[in-house]
Amino acid sequence: MRKPLPTPVELSKGRIKFGTLLIRPLRPSAVCTFTRYQIGDSEYSYGKFASKAQALSFCRQLYEERLDEPITEDAVQI
Repeated sequence: MRKPLPTPVELSKGRIKFGTLLIRPLRPSAVCTFTRYQIGDSEYSYGKFASKAQALSFCRQLYEERLDEPITEDAVQI
């Protein structure tokens, strides 16, 4: 049976938790005058996005890929 996608949870300061991923807003700067969003987990940063909707869409794609990956024998350590 396939696991359902996680539900996005709004945190403080515009941050969104999507499963193990965190979407956080980046402050506008002189170079980029609008708010962008960065996706990351405890180890990796997955990029910057122009809107919250794009960031959420990318998170969904990441989770769908993770759910579709077959489990290999060497992935399980006993």
